[in-house]
Amino acid sequence: MPRVIGRVGLVGAGLTIAALGGAPALADSQYAPSPAPTTAHRQASLPGPVGNPGPRPAHLSLNVSGVHHGKALVGRRARAVGYLRPFVAGQRVRVKLLRHGHVVQNVFPKTKKVKGRNAGRFKFRSPTLIKPGSYRILAQHDRTARQEAAVARSKKFRIRYPDLDPGDRSSAVRLFNRLLLHQGYYTTHGKRYNNRTEFAVMAFRKVNGMHRTFNADPGIFKKLAAGRGAFHVKYPGAGKHVEVDISRQVMVLANHGKPQYTFHVSTGAPATPTIRGHYAFYRRQPGFNSEGMYYSVYWHGGYAIHGYHSVPPYPASHGCVRNEIPESKFIYSWVKLGMSIYVSG
Repeated sequence: MPRVIGRVGLVGAGLTIAALGGAPALADSQYAPSPAPTTAHRQASLPGPVGNPGPRPAHLSLNVSGVHHGKALVGRRARAVGYLRPFVAGQRVRVKLLRHGHVVQNVFPKTKKVKGRNAGRFKFRSPTLIKPGSYRILAQHDRTARQEAAVARSKKFRIRYPDLDPGDRSSAVRLFNRLLLHQGYYTTHGKRYNNRTEFAVMAFRKVNGMHRTFNADPGIFKKLAAGRGAFHVKYPGAGKHVEVDISRQVMVLANHGKPQYTFHVSTGAPATPTIRGHYAFYRRQPGFNSEGMYYSVYWHGGYAIHGYHSVPPYPASHGCVRNEIPESKFIYSWVKLGMSIYVSG
């Protein structure tokens, strides 16, 4: 039976991979003199009636789109159109999407006759590509009674993560916002990089010890896509509660041992530090007060969490925990009287 090997080439914006047939190995009789033919040999060599002709040869190829220069844009799909030649009715091809050599998707499409050609066509569409890693598409035709085996492989490709900036609007931004939410950052579900996205990015940068800006570089996108970068709750057994990390200048609304929402905040300046410890919220004050504090919830004396017109990425308050005004009503509604707040760092 002929061997099948793979050949990979680049075609247009995609990739083409073909499996080619190899030559059969030389028989042992080529290395030793053959005995003189006998009558029995001559009779056996005469043509006889044709019975079962055996399986047909197979040739597989793939045209992959959605991958450019070895990378696929995050949130998109890789697509492939493959051909099995010659056409033999009823044949199927197994197509796999591999990530780091592990199967992510496994489908078994049936080949359909291409009009005017002696070939069967099959199609493949990957799921939405998000996680970082090395990907490859593999097509296999297992040997059947009617057609021989063949294999085709794509070149490896990776995921490209874009650089995002405030004001951007795209499907990539929408995916980025959803990944932020999944890691416990308070942002929007939409496709605009608005101020809520900016505040969430600032919180992410603070939690992960990064330079404190509102821009999202590809590294942040990639880390979120890998399911990393969330705040680690210090008091997972405390139920629904609030944690303030002074060293990182973030506030976390924690629930069931996880960071449900993480905010960037500004705590007390060196001359007026925020007190540390475990307290409980005891008073609420909606709207603005005479100090410019917006939707305040107090936990000890005059110390409160509240919205304010200025929330720099460093300690600057008179002891309270400042959050951005657009986020104040949500925080105010989430926090209940009697709920614990832990201030540390």
